[in-house]
Amino acid sequence: MKRHPGPREKLEKEQELCYCDLMKRLIMISISLLMMTTGLFAQEAQDQMDDKGVYILAAYEFDIDGSTRESALIREMDLKAGTEFETLEDLEQAVSRQQQDLINLRVFNEVSLTLLEGESKGDDTVYRALVKAEDSWTIYPIPYPKYSSDDGFRLGLKTFYDNAFGTLNDLYLGLNITFRDDEYYDQWKVTQWTFNPQLNGVKMGGLQYDFSFMQEYAIDEKKEDGEYVERYNYHSTSVSVGTRLNFGLENKFYYRIQPSIGANYAYSGLGYEGNEEPLFLGFNHSAGYSKVDWMGNFRQGFSTSVGNSLRYVHSSHKKDEFKTSIDGNVNYYHILNPRMNYTTRLYGIMSLNDELTGLGSNLRGVEGSTMFGRGGLFYSNDMNFAVIKWKGVGEAQFQPFFDIGFAIEEGSSMDWGEDLRYSTGADFILYLDKLKGLHARASIGVDLSSDLPFNDINKYGIEITSSLAY
Repeated sequence: MKRHPGPREKLEKEQELCYCDLMKRLIMISISLLMMTTGLFAQEAQDQMDDKGVYILAAYEFDIDGSTRESALIREMDLKAGTEFETLEDLEQAVSRQQQDLINLRVFNEVSLTLLEGESKGDDTVYRALVKAEDSWTIYPIPYPKYSSDDGFRLGLKTFYDNAFGTLNDLYLGLNITFRDDEYYDQWKVTQWTFNPQLNGVKMGGLQYDFSFMQEYAIDEKKEDGEYVERYNYHSTSVSVGTRLNFGLENKFYYRIQPSIGANYAYSGLGYEGNEEPLFLGFNHSAGYSKVDWMGNFRQGFSTSVGNSLRYVHSSHKKDEFKTSIDGNVNYYHILNPRMNYTTRLYGIMSLNDELTGLGSNLRGVEGSTMFGRGGLFYSNDMNFAVIKWKGVGEAQFQPFFDIGFAIEEGSSMDWGEDLRYSTGADFILYLDKLKGLHARASIGVDLSSDLPFNDINKYGIEITSSLAY
């Protein structure tokens, strides 16, 4: 028989229902209050952000002493008008960085960026920047004699026209001829010549392009135990175009590509059979990071890169070939004081399916043709001393060095006693104040790993050139 609840049980049931209903109401009220509070805080935060405003680089003003065009500077600068910053400090740092980038072009005697007094527009502050630039003399034909114990005597003409016609594009024409007492032919002979016009730094569509044409009479050599195992000349014609994409923090990361097409022909000499490249298509690309600044005639900073070279060789009398290699380097520059600059470099290269020659050229004082193989690793240490500073004229630097490295020969195991090569010596470098993009370097090195006595001239390497070692 079903039992009905009594009066007391009915009262307890009603009290329980009332309690549950009260708890539901309290929870709903708490959620509503929480949502209202969160909304108020969010609105207050948004209002604070809206009230804060931003700092805007609205435009540039220019004061140019020379032929450099305002449009060329605007195109060159990565910091564009209209860029917004959260703080004034961020804006000032960006302007300072852009000034250093213009200094690094080495085409101005003086160049500066200065923020002018800001103007308030609502919650924002708007600034203009004054660009002051004094052009350096940037067109100079340089006839030069050059000597290298590897290559012989060279007579050449380098014509530079940096900032050509005020465009910040660079024109270059290289002409040279090399001759020496050729051991293979036992007579004085022209062994190399080059005709190389270039147009560099051309900005199009947000990218910068370099164009190059090369016509040359080239040489390839390989020595073992002082005797030639390969020594041949050939003619070569090629064209290439390269571009570089900058990205990342301060645009210091980059990716560079350089496709090319060319032909080698008219081979003569010893050991070229099987090495001919009648027609080739090349694709070189590399990626890296570079933050190196010029401070006067010293450098400060760090750079690194890794590259890959792809080469397709077509021939009518043998099977087509595909050659590839990889290389990488790390460079470091540190200014110790106004007269001392420490620099160092680590460089490595490896070919996956072809032999590399002339690897000894990566070690100053070592004959290039004596190191060859599938790859190598090379390390350089330099201490740069500014021994003469003549304001308004130039600077002379003395740079002792120590280089060490090895090459891995094809089909043989590593023999440290034979394959490790090292040298020491000094570079003498001259900079001219009025020609920022020009310097001259004379290098004298001694191959410490060679068995030749110190009174043998072949133990030494001498080079006179217009480029730095790295």
